[in-house]
Amino acid sequence: MPIRLALIGCGRISRRHVLAMKDLQERGRGDFVVNAVCDANGQAASERADMFEELLGERPVVYGTHQELLSKAQVDAADLCLPHGLHHSIAVDCMEAGLHVLCEKPLGITIKACRLMIETAERTGRVLSTAAPHRRQPGQRTVKWVFDASGLIGTPLSFFHQYRSSAVLPGGPGQASSQPNPAQLWGQQAGGSDEPLPSHKRWRRDKLMSGGGPVLDSGFHYCDSMRYFFGEVDSVYAVVRSVKTGKPQSFAEAPEDTVFVTLTFENGVAGTWAWSLAAPGEDAYDVTFYGSQGSLRDTTAAPFSIFHLFQRTPQKDETARLECADGTVYSMQELEKMHRASLSQEEEEELYPGGATDGFSIEIWEFLEILRGNKSAPEIDGWEGMRSLALGDAIYESGLTGEVVKVEDVLNGTRSAFQDPIDEHWDLT
Repeated sequence: MPIRLALIGCGRISRRHVLAMKDLQERGRGDFVVNAVCDANGQAASERADMFEELLGERPVVYGTHQELLSKAQVDAADLCLPHGLHHSIAVDCMEAGLHVLCEKPLGITIKACRLMIETAERTGRVLSTAAPHRRQPGQRTVKWVFDASGLIGTPLSFFHQYRSSAVLPGGPGQASSQPNPAQLWGQQAGGSDEPLPSHKRWRRDKLMSGGGPVLDSGFHYCDSMRYFFGEVDSVYAVVRSVKTGKPQSFAEAPEDTVFVTLTFENGVAGTWAWSLAAPGEDAYDVTFYGSQGSLRDTTAAPFSIFHLFQRTPQKDETARLECADGTVYSMQELEKMHRASLSQEEEEELYPGGATDGFSIEIWEFLEILRGNKSAPEIDGWEGMRSLALGDAIYESGLTGEVVKVEDVLNGTRSAFQDPIDEHWDLT
């Protein structure tokens, strides 16, 4: 019997999930059906139902609330594509009703929200998986192999990541882009405009709904990727500012468009993550990792590259340059070929089911395989999702207090000045 899915939340990111399901169907992995969609915006829900009908051949029933869906629809699992502040309450309701949950990033809006979701999953015996596609793409899989197994650059030691652009200033390049700029998703519009934001961006302006700005929106992917590469972060020190008005404002005064972070990992790796989306003049981009025997540079420069490392998109494959101490140079294409040649047939299928390279397709397929009993647990379960969130919250905590912050202190609740107002709003205290 096909697994019955519900899509809850029909905003922009849900479109990527539908396309991923179509990709799985085309690869002969369509043993599932989406028979319910839900959104408070009736037009959005209807449009997403139309998309399912066009691409997958069946039109799901449209519901206006998740409570109505849970009481009427016959489904096994829910794919949540919601504003961040709604993740914990709706995920808990779904698991209490017997559904397994795949939840878009970040898992919860705060650590307490994540813990509530994890505790509910453990109590009900339901699967809770965090949707974070970037570590599942060929680029990051290859880079993980470079660091852990290839020996090409020796032992990883440090990294220097920086991006500078005038994207949020009047006339900046970000205004001409077809993609939304991360810094425009919380606070004023580019250049301080008072024009209303489109509805799909509006909730991101509210810290109580979004949980933060770029550091915890697109930046969640960065936090998850860096943990994937090097393990747990011990401590962070961050300067977090807004400078788009031409005068520096502290993090307590305005959401960030300029960030300087030093990260120290438990394994000794250390580096900097520094970026500004309000830097007039010359743009610059450099993401380079150094080992004891060489370097690896991400050359996939794009508006989101400082957040989405080694990213493959439908329009463009990721690119990179590895240089060994002896001067030997490898491209990303060569590295990926070497990595995939090192895999057994079973490992290849595990990482790239049916040849899929889209992270959204792979995360959905993994979720389905767990429900079928063919996999034991998600790669990014609730605990993993919470730890990636904790790194982002530690950056905010440091930016707010001006102190070095241990990530473990954010995880255990010892440091929570940034999160406290959000927890109070959602009655998570």
